[in-house]
Amino acid sequence: MVSDGMVKLIASCCARLCFSGRMVRNLQVVLAVGFVLVAGCSPPREEAADLIILHSGRMRGNVYPLSLQSIAPLQHYQYLAGYIRKVRAEATATGANVFLVDLGDSLTGSFAAHVTQSENMVTFFNDTAYDAVVLSNLDDAVQPETLSRLKAQVLNPFQNSARQPATEGTVFGAKITVAEIPVFLISNFYGDTESRDVPDRFPTRFGTTLSDVTPVRDFEAVMNSLNRQPGEGIAVLSWMKFESPKEAPKPFLQSLRRLGIDAILAHRIYGGKERAVWATGGSLDWKPPVSLNILRNNGGFALARLDLKRDGDHWRVLRHELVPMTANTAASDFTIVEAIARFALPITRADTELAELATPVSSDGILAITMTALTSEPGTQAVLYSPQSIRSSWISGPLRASQVFNTLPWTTPIVQLTLTPEQLATARKDLNLTLWKSDSASSPKLTVTTSWYFGHLIETRLGLPPETLRETDQKSEFDAFVAYLKAHPTAVGITGPPAGWTDSVEP
Repeated sequence: MVSDGMVKLIASCCARLCFSGRMVRNLQVVLAVGFVLVAGCSPPREEAADLIILHSGRMRGNVYPLSLQSIAPLQHYQYLAGYIRKVRAEATATGANVFLVDLGDSLTGSFAAHVTQSENMVTFFNDTAYDAVVLSNLDDAVQPETLSRLKAQVLNPFQNSARQPATEGTVFGAKITVAEIPVFLISNFYGDTESRDVPDRFPTRFGTTLSDVTPVRDFEAVMNSLNRQPGEGIAVLSWMKFESPKEAPKPFLQSLRRLGIDAILAHRIYGGKERAVWATGGSLDWKPPVSLNILRNNGGFALARLDLKRDGDHWRVLRHELVPMTANTAASDFTIVEAIARFALPITRADTELAELATPVSSDGILAITMTALTSEPGTQAVLYSPQSIRSSWISGPLRASQVFNTLPWTTPIVQLTLTPEQLATARKDLNLTLWKSDSASSPKLTVTTSWYFGHLIETRLGLPPETLRETDQKSEFDAFVAYLKAHPTAVGITGPPAGWTDSVEP
């Protein structure tokens, strides 16, 4: 940029030359010099990206009509869609291409997704024109008929015992062409961590596979199935549940480099106190570089943006940004707002009033109600549940179904299993569960009722065979709980075990 002094000098020269007989010729010389000076001081043009990758994740079904602020006051999807629209317009102007992918845990998890059977999320992904949607562990109950309505390619990082995708209609990896650029995307859950190391974080049933589900780890076979030619397009790995180690996992990264992976798209959860994560910028020094997205304070969305430039057979990072989705980031996309508005009526109808609370109910009180509901299942001699699964308390006033869902969002079945007193004691202690036992239970083996989630953890911890769990007629824990409250509205006053039951530390 030319300084004020330089501008004044040029103007002064022009003024003096106006009185010269050679005014025109000299004026041309001065102006030419001025233009050279201006051009020489101009900032260099920013290098344009060849490919812009945008990745979201862990929306947990939180896409509600904006008219339902009483149920879900904090919504970000309208700004997410607005930002995507803005980036696509920018890319059109610069000649870049945009690849849009969700890394998982987005199709389920909210009352809206439960009521609409994830149709709210299908609508969002379709109308926003996602290129790919990757499934993660919280998507374990999503069925093929729901996934078939997605226009995006659906990837699955879990396999059945035959080493096929755990849900019909999904793939481990895909070649997706964005304009003229082929994008080779491989799905991954938890890096190279094995399920046996942290069994409580991995599903054992998924979609249409009811047992023996394992994470995909043979990435070489997946890449070979895509038949990528040397130097063709770009290869990226999605890494859901990215937990940044202090040091890069060198052997794993080396194996990815051998496969030709150019970049990693990662997502992690962080606590609200970890403010520094916003400034980390991912792990761009890793090879391949990592573009990191996060869940904001367990609520709200963020979008990660990765701008890449092709240099021969390699890709260079021009820009990496973690973008919070607010009105300050982008204008609301009213097209998507209108598309989601049609779900207002079914969600409102499903949000029935279950009881009137004269006083607030604490999380301990909700646990007692949940345990009491489990005792009503025929044949039950003991019940187990986790205090950590109660997500909130209830304020006084009308208690609605959406509040119950937000407190107890599990949608897996109620199950029963048979345990010895010793096994019951081990499960209670190792998993930090609350145990109620019937005073009349005297059998050497007890019929225990719990949710499928905890039943699976007990099964894994005790090394029991998969057929140990027996599903009851209650196909959804949430629906069973709501049905119990409708049939027993006074249950909201329960604070401990019913008559004939004991809260037991030891069975």
